[in-house]
Amino acid sequence: MDVKENRASLRNKEYVLDCIILLVVVQIARVIIKYVLLSQLNFTLENVNIINIISFMIVGISTAFILNGSDLFNCAGKRLMKLNNRYNNKNIRLISGITSLIAICAAVYFNDGYLLSNLIIFSLSLIVQPIFEEVILREYVWNYIESFEKDEKKILIIISILSALFKIGYWDIVSQNLSVIGSSYFTIDIIMTKVFLGLIIAFILGIVKIKYKDTYLCIFAHSLINVFIER
Repeated sequence: MDVKENRASLRNKEYVLDCIILLVVVQIARVIIKYVLLSQLNFTLENVNIINIISFMIVGISTAFILNGSDLFNCAGKRLMKLNNRYNNKNIRLISGITSLIAICAAVYFNDGYLLSNLIIFSLSLIVQPIFEEVILREYVWNYIESFEKDEKKILIIISILSALFKIGYWDIVSQNLSVIGSSYFTIDIIMTKVFLGLIIAFILGIVKIKYKDTYLCIFAHSLINVFIER
């Protein structure tokens, strides 16, 4: 019995470590691409966040291409683009998508209006970042952990913790934005707040994932939640 438990414990540590390594590589790749691109432009708020969006998209799409062919990360029958064929979530998706879109438009309007800089910032926090995180964390990483662990409650806890820690990787974004606008806030204070909120949000999104088995709904829910916590 002890031998079996030790093997199970080792296996658990291995797949969690795999996920941690993947998420660290993703963040490092994003930061490298960001700084390479940013070195060619003036250091302004608009340029910083445009490059942030581009780096998110490059790393997100590249990660999807790399993991898409893996049966561990992209199990047949659980794939993002096939969820619509397995679960009757069309109406829920439609309502959630429209609600998120309206909330995003309202958030931009009531926070300094449709200025270019404002549109860029909200596009990053309310559209690009939620898609980036949900596809990586609650699609590929979730599928990978599910290949080894069948207890959904345990998966929920692991993914929630990983999601919260993933926020630390946004240190560069927070630091640069504070530097550009000359804010008196400390980066570490904002990051710690993001980690704490990230844990709560990830837990909520994990419940959505378990209930509906639909990453699209997680994206819409994440975007909607960000409307109320960003800026």
